[in-house]
Amino acid sequence: MKLEDNLTFVDTFAKIKSVMEKHSGQEIRLSYSGGSDSDAVAWILKYLGYNVKCVIFDTGLEYNATWRHVDYMRSQGHDIEIMKVKKPIPWTIKKYGVPYLSKNISDKLQRLQHNSFQFKEHGSLCFDDAYAKYPHSKSALRWWTDNNNSKRNNISWNRGLKDFLIINDGLPFNASPKCCYYAKKQPSVQYSKENNIDLMMLGIRIAEGGNRATGYSSCYIPEATIYPYALYMPIFWWKNADKEMFDEITKIKHSDCYSEYGMLRTGCPGCPFGQQFEEEIESISKYEPQLEKAVGSLFGESYEWIRKYKEYQRKTKTYTRS
Repeated sequence: MKLEDNLTFVDTFAKIKSVMEKHSGQEIRLSYSGGSDSDAVAWILKYLGYNVKCVIFDTGLEYNATWRHVDYMRSQGHDIEIMKVKKPIPWTIKKYGVPYLSKNISDKLQRLQHNSFQFKEHGSLCFDDAYAKYPHSKSALRWWTDNNNSKRNNISWNRGLKDFLIINDGLPFNASPKCCYYAKKQPSVQYSKENNIDLMMLGIRIAEGGNRATGYSSCYIPEATIYPYALYMPIFWWKNADKEMFDEITKIKHSDCYSEYGMLRTGCPGCPFGQQFEEEIESISKYEPQLEKAVGSLFGESYEWIRKYKEYQRKTKTYTRS
């Protein structure tokens, strides 16, 4: 079977050609992660005859397997630029705090902690009373008191979390999602400004789930809507079956993280935001023991208190919604 025999791939190719024509003569980059989805986009562009430079951001916390794969992709003719971020993950965690459970939870906890919120003493206050005591924590207090219209944006979405935090008087460390911002989002925007980028392409599929994918509703986002450049995600609508078929037809070689380590996806090693971080830690321990030390040093407290929260859920028979 050829790629052109599949309507999904034919449609993808046609859309890519249309977008590339729209941005003809402009500065275009593919934000490359070393993961299988960005692999697919890189290979499609090469297959269609487009010489688009890839850029990967060195966050200060990467799998050795990722760098080996970058070397492999370069050997196959892909132009990949490595950019070191100005505020790597270890520095950001030391400065701002540790990721805990999710970006939204970490953001709201950081805001409450920054304003010296007393979890045990004032944890049961209604929004109006809490806001009167902590006027600089409005958005976080809306989350804490279930005062948002969207259920997903309220603390009750994570069952038992509020009671867990009240009982333990918060967390014994600072929570923060800023490592994501300073290691990924901010460097991408800065890079685009310095290089006058008009179009940034991403290997994101909505079937991945998670905030990274569900934060978008379209595969193409015009310039200045979110960022100072246009965003395009060529395989955004591909289902898992489409991706599997593409890999089967093209025989693309992916990172050892998939083929050897047995991971389903790559990202920041051992990130506490990942639902499968325990499995990741096992793989890191087996295949990259030096990285295990770094991950444990950075995220150890978060792991401990995620496990305590999960144990509290089991004891109280409350479980987080998926």
